[in-house]
Amino acid sequence: MKNRAGLLAIPVLPLVALFCVSVVWVIFVSLSSANPRFLYGLPATVTNYFSIFSTPFAYRSVVRSIYLGVISTAICIAIGFLIASHISKNERRKDLIVSIILSVYMVSFIVKIFALSIILAPAGPLNELLLASGLTKNPVIFMGTELAVVIGLVYTALPITILVLLSQFEQIPEHYNDAAACFGANRWQRLRYVHLPLSMPGIMTCIVFTLPPSIAAFEVPMLLGRGRVNMISTQIYQSSSGISGANWPLAASLSILLLFISGGIILAIQYWMARRNVV
Repeated sequence: MKNRAGLLAIPVLPLVALFCVSVVWVIFVSLSSANPRFLYGLPATVTNYFSIFSTPFAYRSVVRSIYLGVISTAICIAIGFLIASHISKNERRKDLIVSIILSVYMVSFIVKIFALSIILAPAGPLNELLLASGLTKNPVIFMGTELAVVIGLVYTALPITILVLLSQFEQIPEHYNDAAACFGANRWQRLRYVHLPLSMPGIMTCIVFTLPPSIAAFEVPMLLGRGRVNMISTQIYQSSSGISGANWPLAASLSILLLFISGGIILAIQYWMARRNVV
């Protein structure tokens, strides 16, 4: 049995080695001195990490990435919770709805973002609807704003959020709600004291699938933010492709910081689930 496990691990080893070598190389570049003409320079220094918080553009990109990621994740979970709860109670159309959600999820990420950019355009369907309803007299400028980025992050992460929460809801026995109702709990009390606590493992899983990718998003701020909404990924791109010379050490430092943020989120949630004995 152990020999079989060892044989199965052989194809994984090159991928693990490639990942480790890549991370070590990025760490090495992040500790080197900035040189516009070369990838790295000597002597080694840690000032690149301090410059993240002393450089206004880099610091703002970190803060903006975190709070936009948190906002979009919270919206995804709130909307996904309601939709998944409704789907779990609709046995007849559950398969059809799940198939539609899966088909949306499988569409290319870039295609979805371009489609959303058409919807949010000044002459797009959303603005036409707002003008026709009389809610606004002039087209609303969505593109190039943080609102457009949040909409894009929610739009791309919502399908997986719904599927994860739906899987969690199907593990909750229906008689739990019935028992709470028999003891006089109303709908909101059943939601707060029964449904929500039992859904926490699914919610935490949604955070893992939604928050780190939202913080590290690149296509959404570039296409919907028009490059005006600077996030960590776009700052890495700008630092590594500057017109007057690339600052590769700063870009590498931001990459390592992004890796630590994503890894910290995942480890914190794993620790929380382990403390609650969630398998």
